[in-house]
Amino acid sequence: ITNPDLVPGAAGQTCAQIGDLAPTFTEGSAACTAIQAAEITCCPQSLDGACTFCNEGIANPDLVHVGGQTCAQIEVLAAGNTEGSDTCTVIQEAESTCCPQTQDVACAFCNEGITNPDLVSDSAGQTCAQVGALAAGDTEGSATCTAIQAEESTCCPQSSESCVPLDPSPYTFEPPNDVFPKAPWTTGGDGEWTIDDTNAQEGTYSIKSPNLEGGSAGIALVSNATLEICDDFSGGSLMFNALAPVLPPFDSLVWFIDGVENSQLAGQLEWRQLAIPLPPGAHRIDFQYQYNPFSVPVLPDDQPPNRQGAVWIDAVSLVSMGA
Repeated sequence: ITNPDLVPGAAGQTCAQIGDLAPTFTEGSAACTAIQAAEITCCPQSLDGACTFCNEGIANPDLVHVGGQTCAQIEVLAAGNTEGSDTCTVIQEAESTCCPQTQDVACAFCNEGITNPDLVSDSAGQTCAQVGALAAGDTEGSATCTAIQAEESTCCPQSSESCVPLDPSPYTFEPPNDVFPKAPWTTGGDGEWTIDDTNAQEGTYSIKSPNLEGGSAGIALVSNATLEICDDFSGGSLMFNALAPVLPPFDSLVWFIDGVENSQLAGQLEWRQLAIPLPPGAHRIDFQYQYNPFSVPVLPDDQPPNRQGAVWIDAVSLVSMGA
């Protein structure tokens, strides 16, 4: 393994961890095939006609892309892949972070100004001014833009006067909340979550992730349902109910607190209530549906019979500390 600490996909395992998993699966199985797809990242070979990446140079080699690798590491991966391959196409998507160009519709970030440009975000590792520069080079609605916008709660936190509270609590998607998105909710990424009446934990409606199947082969796709929590929150827990008939390497449900992965769920065929502990203050919660999180070039044909290719969220509530 060329770089044991490299993280090749959205699932979060390092190359060393994937290497430890490989002997537990049978050669030729769907799981083994998914694992072997990481070889192009974990042990790339130098190629003629290598994948081009940031031909005019990388502005900041130590900048960490949303997938977890630095721009310098991604450049090494490019050299081990062929121009025009599916993997090269995925790698080149990181150019918007590593060598950004001005976009027609730039990623919106702190539209009313950055409160403290020199503040360093704990999750991103860059100053708010640097995160703002990244946003200017990315496109609104992209997966990278969604991750960047998670830093708004640090760089330009909303005051309680302008923030919309989660009301009622529990927040269900019954009338008059059967319109999505509306504050304090937003949605974005490679598709949008919508109101759905096929599954609900309470009442008739819930929110459902989009159908992302049929996209470009070998490319991981994500879609977020995002909840903004106001800065007057006294601390406690966010309770929510999830239905997740999904299964890696096809798809999974992952949730993030202020841009940092908290946990994930798959193979959940019945509604399940979960809790996220939260400290006092403003927070951004991203419920992220991930399709092909390992960027497998060709997913197995033998899909599990209980997989439905979507996840649902319902009955969301904030429980204050001591309540």
